[in-house]
Amino acid sequence: MNRNSCPECKKGLLVKKSGTFETVYTDKSMQTHPLSVEGISWAQCNACGEISLDHDAMTKIETARRRALGLLAPGDLSQLRVQLGRTQVEMSELLGIGEKTYCRWERGSYVQSEGFDRYIRLLLVEPENVHLLERIASSKRRPEGHSMIEEERSIFENLQDLEAVRERGRLFTERFIRGELQAA
Repeated sequence: MNRNSCPECKKGLLVKKSGTFETVYTDKSMQTHPLSVEGISWAQCNACGEISLDHDAMTKIETARRRALGLLAPGDLSQLRVQLGRTQVEMSELLGIGEKTYCRWERGSYVQSEGFDRYIRLLLVEPENVHLLERIASSKRRPEGHSMIEEERSIFENLQDLEAVRERGRLFTERFIRGELQAA
């Protein structure tokens, strides 16, 4: 078979196309919405219309889909991890999730939940949250009989100005909703 032959119908030829790719995405209430992604290249069968996307195109489409859903894209997760100077294993330990789960989020093969997306954004908004998570994780590794409640109380008492942290979070959220900020 000719390498430009359609793998689906085996009759047509794959023709290279580029421009704005039109697709749809499904939101959490299971409603579909149109999604236009600019700067995409793909191959399309001139007989049956079958579309073939390469890795770069899939990455751009997935990033646009996550943005439309209001979620951090795989590149955002990777950028945050690098910014924090962490490996994927260290990042999964910090978040308290499985290593494979985090790697799949960053690779784009799994999508983080809305709850985890918010949780991760707390690390973007307030770097002190990284230290709090580290302390919480280390308190859970303490020997049996150690009072985790007392340890956690001391962790949160060390927030110097909780009202200032809340205000920064509120301002960040307002600016993000108004579209003044993009996910990192």
